[in-house]
Amino acid sequence: MPENLKLDKAVEYITSHITQSPSVAVVLGSGLGDFADHIVDPVEIAASSIPSYPTSSVAGHEGRLVFGKLRNKSRESLPLLVFKGRVHFYETGDLHSTTFPISVAKALGARYLLATNAAGGINPGFSEGDLMLIEDFINLSFLDPHQHNEQSGSIPFQRKSSSCFDKQLIEHIGSAADALGIRLQRGTYCWLKGPSYETKAEIEMLRRLGANAVGMSTVPEIVLAAELGMRVGAISLISNMAAGLSEGRLSHAEVAETASRVKEVFKALLEETIFRIKD
Repeated sequence: MPENLKLDKAVEYITSHITQSPSVAVVLGSGLGDFADHIVDPVEIAASSIPSYPTSSVAGHEGRLVFGKLRNKSRESLPLLVFKGRVHFYETGDLHSTTFPISVAKALGARYLLATNAAGGINPGFSEGDLMLIEDFINLSFLDPHQHNEQSGSIPFQRKSSSCFDKQLIEHIGSAADALGIRLQRGTYCWLKGPSYETKAEIEMLRRLGANAVGMSTVPEIVLAAELGMRVGAISLISNMAAGLSEGRLSHAEVAETASRVKEVFKALLEETIFRIKD
């Protein structure tokens, strides 16, 4: 089935289940899905029920779309679409599947994307549990999301800038961290295909290239969102220090444990950022 027809069918199904179009889309990375539990009056849709929608096979990526708002006393957010989990490229080998949720979000009316992930820390000044504002990225997947977007019939391709990130949204994230007293690291995220963790030698190479954190997601999503005209910001949870920078063997369980430990700080930062988005 052509990609544009898949998108139409998915959007038609979702639209029949919601009463308000989202303005802000949020992608929750590994172990960070609990944030969606704070949505008030939620409408939840299982990804597996949506026609042509990809489903994740990775623990910590529940595969649900949650619509609603955040409320805190007199404050209320814009309408949200929160993706509880994502589909990584290594699960399907298909970039269309990886970025399909972003196409859906845009087609439903979302103007902002806040992407999050769990990443390995490379900068020795970082600590496990830190939050990092992604200011730039390195793509070492040997895949070209731009080419994928150009060839897709489902979106209007409009490459505007070498930067995917929206200045105002970045300022919102930074000012939210300052207001809450959260130490927010800043740096460059490196995208690798995965699913295996990196060797000590590979981490040293990435450090020399200028990467501060490394992971297996996010870049295809933010590239597409920016090319669709969405305003983009992204945050990494440093869930572990990468090979050579920590003791012991890396595991997905360690990622989940760190996410659980810092989830309240993560929730506070994301919530405060979203409240600052006005239009």
